Amino acid sequence: MKLLFFLLPVLASGQGFYWNTVSARSMGVGGVYLPSSTGVLDALAANPAGLTGIAAPTLDLSLSTIFSRGSFSNAVNTNAPLRTPVGAVPFAAFAMPLGKSRFSVGAGMLPELLSVSDWRYVDGPGVAGATYGMQRQKSAIVAARSTFGTAYAIHRRLSIGATAGFVYNSNRLLAPYIFQSHPALAGLKTLLDLKTTGTGWNTSIGILARPVDRLQLSVAWKSETSIDSTGIATGNLQTQLTAVGLGGARPDFRYDASVRNVLPQSVMAGLSIKAHRKWLIGLQSNWIGWRNAFASLPVTLTHGNNADINGLIGADSIFDRVPLHWKNQISYRVGVEHQVAEGFLLRAGYAQANSAVPASTLSPLTAAILTRQYATGFGYQHHRIRFDAAYTVSPIASQSVPAGGSALRNGEYANSRVRIGLQGFTLNTSYQF
Repeated sequence: MKLLFFLLPVLASGQGFYWNTVSARSMGVGGVYLPSSTGVLDALAANPAGLTGIAAPTLDLSLSTIFSRGSFSNAVNTNAPLRTPVGAVPFAAFAMPLGKSRFSVGAGMLPELLSVSDWRYVDGPGVAGATYGMQRQKSAIVAARSTFGTAYAIHRRLSIGATAGFVYNSNRLLAPYIFQSHPALAGLKTLLDLKTTGTGWNTSIGILARPVDRLQLSVAWKSETSIDSTGIATGNLQTQLTAVGLGGARPDFRYDASVRNVLPQSVMAGLSIKAHRKWLIGLQSNWIGWRNAFASLPVTLTHGNNADINGLIGADSIFDRVPLHWKNQISYRVGVEHQVAEGFLLRAGYAQANSAVPASTLSPLTAAILTRQYATGFGYQHHRIRFDAAYTVSPIASQSVPAGGSALRNGEYANSRVRIGLQGFTLNTSYQF
């Protein structure tokens, strides 16, 4: 599984920060879920009831690559650019009907949440004017789900399904870190390199109905996921200690680290209409419960190895809580698919959502602020093989923090602006045995 994360130098998914569907077909119609006889990945990711539509044993493979661009400006930086290495994210799933029964089953490995931001900009002055100068500022929260699903066709027009997923989470923070809530350290700043990994579980349920031949209705819910990840944190306080007159203290440290991540629950509701024998229209809305999941990020450091720091704070452990205060997010999506020739389809789509990130906790490391997405793609099917490709673009989104408007310590992100845009390509192939 570690291979997946070595291939992730991206800011966020072309779908958005929290993945809903993953195939090129769905990407090409703006992230709308369109049930199909080969769409195993999307059934497991969006609505497991869609597994009942899989007509034969089917292997579904996908690869996405994302290009990001952006800039950050504040009192000591003018349009500092976002670093944009190229990465590719693979997914895979397999599903099959169980003989002549009404049951179908499927399994796959899917992205759950991808946020990797990699910047290089000047660290702003903090307490006593402490600054670490030009620094790499990298934040990564990555989660992937290995999932198993099953579905049952109650009637030829009504199906239900459910999944259970094992979620692997990796966190990384490499940046000047400002302590936020610790009584003795709040406001002080250190260079920090934190790495943790952990696991959790989630479930989903879905319903797929076809009241008439030309109309399909889809509703699904995915549970919240709690993950306690553990690892190490190392760093150096030299600049901050010197600034407050404690330059003689030992500056380097190492702690055992633990981070509690909560991934949000979500609800999806959509429909697809066969408006004409060659035209399919999809409409969908998604709700993501960021408010409860991303209220704050608790960080616990224990068994510190620096006796000087332990003596200054009176303990060998530190508990800090980073405020996030994200808002719930609602997106609206529309997509069309047109058959232009036998086996060949063209697609287009659009998605609109509110930004979940409030200005009060905005920084370049949490800038999942994209609100619009345009998409296009095509598909080709030849006998048992299907090939799909999609291109998505999220235009530059800009969000600012007013002077005095930051809830983060020291006000270093007050009167700042973050700009982010994305482009993505997704390739998909499905084979029915």
